[in-house]
Amino acid sequence: MKKLLALLLALTMLLSLAACGKKDDKENNNAAPEGHNQVQTPAPQPDPDPEPDPEPLLPDPEKDEMEDGEEILEDGGEEIPEEAGGKEGEADSAPAFRVSHEDVTLGHAGETFRLSVWDANGDAPDTCTYTSIYPEVASVDEAGGAVTAVAPGSTTVTVRAAYGDEQVEFQCIVRCRWTEEKNDAEKDDAAGGTEPSQPSQPDSPASRPALADFVATLQGSYEGLGALSPYEGELLENYYPGLSGIAAVEEILVQETMMSTANVAVGLVKLSDDATLEDVLAVQNIFQSRITTQAEGGAWYPASCETWEKGVITSVSNCVGMFVYPESAQELADQFTETFSN
Repeated sequence: MKKLLALLLALTMLLSLAACGKKDDKENNNAAPEGHNQVQTPAPQPDPDPEPDPEPLLPDPEKDEMEDGEEILEDGGEEIPEEAGGKEGEADSAPAFRVSHEDVTLGHAGETFRLSVWDANGDAPDTCTYTSIYPEVASVDEAGGAVTAVAPGSTTVTVRAAYGDEQVEFQCIVRCRWTEEKNDAEKDDAAGGTEPSQPSQPDSPASRPALADFVATLQGSYEGLGALSPYEGELLENYYPGLSGIAAVEEILVQETMMSTANVAVGLVKLSDDATLEDVLAVQNIFQSRITTQAEGGAWYPASCETWEKGVITSVSNCVGMFVYPESAQELADQFTETFSN
């Protein structure tokens, strides 16, 4: 019995050893050969439609040469830097300055006219001084600008005006043309001892053309002056208060277009021979008050207000004129000066 058990035990052990050997052989057979035991990762395939690499940004010679602050507009135009004066409307903002007279002829001693300066808005300067090269020919009020004939000859009156920091200067040629009267002895000799004839009287405001005749002359050259309506009586007092009350005033002619869309007005005043500078200035102030009222909205329409704002007031030989006319007010004033100063 013991031998049988030992035999069975030995047989069992042999079978166990045989089974283990087969298992090892099977594992060895399933192992990958040396050098081929790594999983091979397939190489990446090229993209059939690759996106092209972006082109490098090349320097732009024109842009590199621009100054700091400049930009290229979408339409290809170049924006002007503000510091270079490219602000819109800057060129039109510079004020223009005008003087009332540039060349005046006076016909007798004591004849006078007033020089005036204003800017594009019709404003008077902050300060203004006047000087005459030869005051013995024509003197000038250094502060007020009234020029007075003294003796035959020619001189130049210089006007220096200040608008804030802006300084402007104008010159006006003044020609005094008349013949000096001879003394009594010279007259007797020239007349052969006979009684001398009466000397001719100097030209005076009373001998100047009638104001209506002057306006009629203008109507032949300037459109719209024929449609003027006279301002008289109560109408004159309402719009030009105090004008008819100046004692030295001899003749008044004031006309305007009644339609607010029109921009035409003429005001003329002739003063007496003994009128003073204060009388002349009083008339000018009344005319200026009317211009200011209309320019500040009284004329209703912007174009009309602007035309009134550029109205011109002038005086010569105790005659004062106010002219409101699109783009030509100074031309009318020049004709007035020429007509009433000779």
